[in-house]
Amino acid sequence: MNTLFNLLLPVLESFAYGDGKYYAMGMACIGAGLAVLTGLGPAIGEGMIGAKAMEAIGRQPEAAGTIRITMLIGQAVAETTGLYGLIIAFVLAGKVNF
Repeated sequence: MNTLFNLLLPVLESFAYGDGKYYAMGMACIGAGLAVLTGLGPAIGEGMIGAKAMEAIGRQPEAAGTIRITMLIGQAVAETTGLYGLIIAFVLAGKVNF
């Protein structure tokens, strides 16, 4: 990720006036804000996984253990995209020096 930002920084600076420092910092702040929004998708997905698992347990209570394990694995996988967005937000926020 650090390499990608270092590759994009000269391009961002070329569009700015002067040395482009403030433009690059502003773009990093906007990118960090957008990266945080990646948590919305996993939140919706995890809610849907939980709802469907509860429906399945209601229909077939004897399979509750299997359904619960499958639900937890699905929620763990769905959460990874939100964590990636959070890490990207932290990396971009760390590039900003006020």
